[in-house]
Order: sequence, then structure tokens, then C-alpha cells
Amino acid sequence: MYTHNETNKVMTHVKNTEAFARLIGFCTGYGGKYNPGRPNLQMDALVNKLTETRLAIEHVKIAKTSFDNGVNQRKQTFDQVSNLVSSILRTLEASGAKPEKVEDARMFAHQIFGSSPKNRPPLPAAANTEKPPAKRSQLQLAYVSKADAFSKLVKAVSSEPTYQPREHEFANAGLEEKVQELNMLNRSVADARGAWRKAIIDRNESMYSMETSMIKTAQAVKKYVRAVYGPASAQYALIKSLEFNHPSKT
Repeated sequence: MYTHNETNKVMTHVKNTEAFARLIGFCTGYGGKYNPGRPNLQMDALVNKLTETRLAIEHVKIAKTSFDNGVNQRKQTFDQVSNLVSSILRTLEASGAKPEKVEDARMFAHQIFGSSPKNRPPLPAAANTEKPPAKRSQLQLAYVSKADAFSKLVKAVSSEPTYQPREHEFANAGLEEKVQELNMLNRSVADARGAWRKAIIDRNESMYSMETSMIKTAQAVKKYVRAVYGPASAQYALIKSLEFNHPSKT
């Protein structure tokens, strides 16, 4: 989901693209007199730039959706870990493990829950591990830390000879599968974020940064039409009011 600021920026990209499409329409209507020498200002190049820009915007949407889906899937899976951890601790206690081993396991459990032993009950029935919204990098580190703490918890209980549950999800093999799943989800989110950021960079280059970017091309077309038809001409009046804005941060 986009933040309010991100939504405003997306709308700026969309409005710029719509304005560029209108610019092409006006230039087409000028007929043969619109005949610039610069290759990137010619009609075929303008149409190609519009297509390229629309594809770049669509790629960002697809990458963002993939990222959001990965984040949601990870959250759902990690939310379920709280109950699993509580069951692991109870199973460890019931196995007759020594108090020192149980205490070690509790320490890793508290790291997963994001609290200290002093301010959280040792065996919560259920826990919502989500904290208030944080920066994406901080949230990623939080999930990586939880996965690491869970891996340490699994190693701790797996080294206890008396810990021999028959339930697969609590047994050593099942716990190792869960460790791999958590790590895979973190990698998937990181990869999806990277793909999203790459799509944003490609879009911004196509629309704003390149010498033949959409916004620079539009400005050059305006100057050409003004030069050919004159600043007071009806032809220039058609495109004069078309706005192309450059987001300060994208």
C-alpha cells in the first residue's frame, strides 16, 4: 500500500504522462509543418517515448504489488510464530529439561517477542509481534532479528536430549523447516524490494533524468513549436498550458 506522499508522487507521474500524450496529439494535428530535425522530437520518437514511459510506470506497479504481497505473507507467517514459540517452551518444560536450558530458550523467545523478561509474561498464549509503523529498513532488520532468534531457539531445544515431541511442527525436523521458511520470506521481501527500487530508478530515468527523458523532450517540443509558429500563435497556445512537474523525491 502506498503512503499519502507516495500516492501524490504516483499521481504526478500519471499526470505528466497524460500531458505528454496530449502534447503528441496536438503535434500530430499540426500536420507536416511539425518537422523537427532532432530525432527524439520527431513523431515516431515521441510515440515510442510515451509507450516506454507507460511501460516503466506499469513495471513499478507490478514490482510494488509483488513487494506488498511478500510483506503481507511474511507478516502472516511471523505472527503465527508467537504461538509456536509458546508451544515449544511448554513442550520443553514438559520434557523435563534442566532449568538452565529452559531459561536459555526463554531468552531467545523474548527476543522473538521483542520484549525483555521483566515486562512480558514468559509464556503468552498469543502475541501480536507487530510494532507501530517503522521505516522499511528498520522493519526488515526486525524480521531478520526475529528469524535469527528463532533459529537460536531451535538449536537450543534441539540440543536437549529430553526434547522428543511426536508432533512434526514441534519436532526438530519441523522446526528446521520453519527456520528455513522464515529466512526464505526475509530474502524474498529483500529481493522484491530491490526489484521495486530498480523499477523506480528505470522509470525516473525514462521520465526525468535521461537527456532524452519524457519531461526534457516535452520541454524541447514546446520550444520548437514556439519557434516555428510563434509565441502568440494558436498552435503554441494549445501546448503552452501543459504542465510537466518534476517530483522533488521519487
